[in-house]
Amino acid sequence: MRDHKRFLAPGDLWDTGTIEAWLEEKAAQGWILEKWGGFARFERMDPRTCRVRLDPQGQQEEAEALYAEMGWRPACPLGSYQVYYCFDPAAPDLYTDPATQAWAWSKLLKRTARRSALAVALWAVWTALQLDDLWSGQLVERLLMGMWAIWLFVLWFVGRELWQLARQLLGVRRQRNRLQAGVSLERGDPARAVRRQRRREIVSWTFIGLMAVFVASLAAGRQELPLSDAPEPLSAVTLEALAPGEAARPMDWAQYEEFRSPLMMTRRQVTEWRWSGPHLETALAQIRFEPLAELLYREWLGEARSQWPEAAATEWRDDRFDQAILLDNGPGSDGRANQILVARRGGVVLRQIVQFRGDPTDHLDDYAAVLAAFQ
Repeated sequence: MRDHKRFLAPGDLWDTGTIEAWLEEKAAQGWILEKWGGFARFERMDPRTCRVRLDPQGQQEEAEALYAEMGWRPACPLGSYQVYYCFDPAAPDLYTDPATQAWAWSKLLKRTARRSALAVALWAVWTALQLDDLWSGQLVERLLMGMWAIWLFVLWFVGRELWQLARQLLGVRRQRNRLQAGVSLERGDPARAVRRQRRREIVSWTFIGLMAVFVASLAAGRQELPLSDAPEPLSAVTLEALAPGEAARPMDWAQYEEFRSPLMMTRRQVTEWRWSGPHLETALAQIRFEPLAELLYREWLGEARSQWPEAAATEWRDDRFDQAILLDNGPGSDGRANQILVARRGGVVLRQIVQFRGDPTDHLDDYAAVLAAFQ
């Protein structure tokens, strides 16, 4: 026979009357509280009728000594409360009347208000850190890569925590006012409170489970390969195709990356560089919805303009592209061109950043073919 067991506990900690009734039911079934939590741990005992009280003063040596003389034994902390059991029906209660008990609840209300204010500040900072992509200048790309789900989860999680803090603060205040009015704490239905908490747990773990599955799917959709293993037709926009002379020597880095998400069917990136030059970075994104592809095009172009505000811009308007522009920042000290090409056709967007001896505009047909291949 098991000597310890866990039970799903009521979740509204301000509703102490209902929690006390629930703990008394468990004592009558032969279980005494050992450790509080979402699933409270109990220790087996002989089934006994008892009274349970949650003291908002918490653990205090002087109070415990007095309570022990009155016939009350401490069990464990429960949030901001200390749990006391009494198996003597003739023993006096912890508080003589509601007005006296209201004094302890007034102190609890102040502590709860301070802790809530601190928690709100911490949640605000944490939320800002989690949502920093919203104002990092890469909003569209991050959204397409799946961050929208992370942002929604953060907003839901923080909203839930703030709602619980507000309910806790208002609940403690309501209990304090009730006691000040001379009315004892109300006792709700423990079974109903547990069912309500079970529904909350199901909803919470469902959201967390869905988030875990989504993150796992994003991780599964990412891969990195040597450039030599890159699939066609991206070879048409590699350094070997655009500037064969520059690609003659081995690269210090030649990598192919691929990423998939619900909104971005695929994002492929080729990166090649050598310490002494040249440098090429090609990103191609296949977007599920064309309006989002146009937003990504504008974002990539905006980033390029911010990077090179003085660059000369050449825009093409022909049937090969829906949108295409080349920013030329002039040759560097080594004579290599510094250019950024951004192009779109339908739901596919291409960006290429180059530093090599050559001219990307000589290969517009190749860029158009790559964009057409992913339609």
